[in-house]
Amino acid sequence: MRSWKKKLDSELDKIVRAMPSDFAPAEQEAAPVKSKNRRPFRIAAAATACALFLGILLPVIILLGPFLQNTGGIILMEINPAVRLYTDENGAVTAVYSENTEGDILLSDETFAASLRGIPAADAAEKLAGRAFAAGFVREGESAVRFTVAADKNASAEELQNALEESVTAYFCETGLFVPVLGRTAELSAFGEGNAREQAENAQGTPVTVTEREAAATEPDDVEESYRDSLLRYTREVTDCVYRTASGKKAALEEINALNEDIVAHEDNAYSLPYWLLAEVPNFWPTENLAALMAQMEQKLSEYEARYGQSLSGSDKYLLFLTLNFFYGAFDLAALKEGMEDLLALIEYFTGIFDASAFIGIIAGDDALAQAVTALFDGIGTLPETVDGYVQSALEMLRRETELALFENRAEAEKQRPALSCEEYRQKMQELSDNFENFEDFWNSFQ
Repeated sequence: MRSWKKKLDSELDKIVRAMPSDFAPAEQEAAPVKSKNRRPFRIAAAATACALFLGILLPVIILLGPFLQNTGGIILMEINPAVRLYTDENGAVTAVYSENTEGDILLSDETFAASLRGIPAADAAEKLAGRAFAAGFVREGESAVRFTVAADKNASAEELQNALEESVTAYFCETGLFVPVLGRTAELSAFGEGNAREQAENAQGTPVTVTEREAAATEPDDVEESYRDSLLRYTREVTDCVYRTASGKKAALEEINALNEDIVAHEDNAYSLPYWLLAEVPNFWPTENLAALMAQMEQKLSEYEARYGQSLSGSDKYLLFLTLNFFYGAFDLAALKEGMEDLLALIEYFTGIFDASAFIGIIAGDDALAQAVTALFDGIGTLPETVDGYVQSALEMLRRETELALFENRAEAEKQRPALSCEEYRQKMQELSDNFENFEDFWNSFQ
């Protein structure tokens, strides 16, 4: 138990020293003390060292050179999404591949995936951490990041591991999130045969995402069944998101309406105007209590827009609020759930026959939501005739699922938080690690 915690403590020390912090000022190095001139002794010592090097060490180094050469590294980065990166001998990323369907969400954007190649692995890991956070895979208290690093030389693997941990830890501290970042080294054999460069070369030409790899491996006779499975999974993701959105809007609009009723009924609101009209009255100066209510309303509307991308601010939005409030006030979430189940049953039993109009009709009272769902299903539902057609259809569903995840979680990702100092991070890590007997239990507590 002590060994892994001692190693963790040592790694935290390295991270704290490497990160800029007001709580951890750099230590000043003592000025070197000049020694007296001992040149003859130095010359003799240098001559002896050269002789030793030429006579004994040089032949050994020449013999072992090919085995000691660092050709690169391999990194497995796990959150819930899992991504594998290959690096060259300088630590720059040469290739990146998803390891699971969650990892596909991070790499479905070809431009983003391409941006990871050619940059230092630590920078690529930071970008992946940011992408995972934006897509909703990182939640404080629920998530952790683990790096498993292998290289031709263990020293190179450890150096790369430290750089990855420092970079991603610094990102989360700056973002204001406490997300444990863990690291370990492994043998290259854990990833495959050959040195790091050979393994990277063997992986060349492999599709970046699991979705494309599995779709491309589909036999022609299995296209219909595989497509149905992909469509069913995609539709479940969309309908789950719609249900969360509708439920959230219903609750948020109830709060906004209750606050508006308080404003209308307030004794200082002489004409009992709703917030939207009262806010537009010229030369109106509300009393302290009424002003506080109006400030709360402004905050509620701002949060609503950030979460759903739909503005309710301004007198021109009053009618929209009334429409949405009326619709969601009478909205039946049970009916929505039933409509979703009917849609899923339709896809499951009638491959190639896909009509989401009945489902969309249930949410038609919210034009923005109905239009968004219609766009998500536009062009989806026609059974591909070839494997290539299925690959393109599967990738399109993946791209839309990614856009959905990024949109749904944008409010959380854009929220401003106070930065976390490296000392605060270290303290939280040590407190958390005290609850576990070993590294694996620590990591598994987040799975």
